[in-house]
Amino acid sequence: MDQGYGSQQQAPAAATPAPAQSSTPKLKLEDLPPDPHTPTPEEEAAAEAARQRLQIQRVAAAMATWGPKISSPGVTLTMKEMSRQKTASGMSITYHLSATGFAPGTRLILLRWPLNQNVGAVMNGLAIDASGTIVCGPPPAASGEPGAPQSGTAAATANIPACTKTMQPNAPLEITATAAKGESVRVGVLTDDRKSGGATSAVPFPIVGENNGCKLQVVLGSKDAELVLIQGDGFKPDETFSAGTETFGQKTSLAAKPDAQGHFVAAMTPFVQGHDSGDTVVFYQSSSCTPTVSFHWGKGTYQPE
Repeated sequence: MDQGYGSQQQAPAAATPAPAQSSTPKLKLEDLPPDPHTPTPEEEAAAEAARQRLQIQRVAAAMATWGPKISSPGVTLTMKEMSRQKTASGMSITYHLSATGFAPGTRLILLRWPLNQNVGAVMNGLAIDASGTIVCGPPPAASGEPGAPQSGTAAATANIPACTKTMQPNAPLEITATAAKGESVRVGVLTDDRKSGGATSAVPFPIVGENNGCKLQVVLGSKDAELVLIQGDGFKPDETFSAGTETFGQKTSLAAKPDAQGHFVAAMTPFVQGHDSGDTVVFYQSSSCTPTVSFHWGKGTYQPE
């Protein structure tokens, strides 16, 4: 019999839904993070030694490339010693700088990199004269005039002293420095927009050993010779050799591999446990040359000449 309007029909019973499965796994005891660990003195010392080694590697790599390797393509910076004068703080040496590769009218910033310090900008407003000598440029044009610095450039050099505060316009820039044996006087120039620059250095009191055209030179990487660079020149890149250092009878191999031009740079820390100071001999032995050089290191040994 058909069911008419208003008749009732019982709906089939709805199925009971199964409980939802959780997508989050149950936490297990082995999943809990470990208890905080307090490093032992030995672990702290090892970590600090690792940090120091990394810092030494960074400083040594930066020093080894300071100069033409980091200068902009086509840019050359040259230091020329002009005079030496004995002072109470040591021999004061004066240098002039010359440069090539910069566009006429380029404004330059002077950089210095002393031992145990970071590279720093020390003077702006420099320019290059017709002979290539770096001089103090004339005061910059007022804002809005031709030749006036861009606002971003002006802001970038605002905290760097202008050369006109201590120099006359067109006067040659004079770099003055004192140095210890093996210390490098490192300088650089950078354009106001930081897009190009040049770097150079000079070692007024070199520590050098030579034999048959081969040369070993020790350059301080830090005061008291805590870090030194060993530079080699004139070596044959394809011959068998041994290189190393000796301190208090302890010999250590030197990672020195001459390149195609016969040049190499290696870094070392000469300190020996149980000794506050000492002398280290650097040697290189091959069939063609056997140069050696020695240097003094230790607490309080840094002394300008």
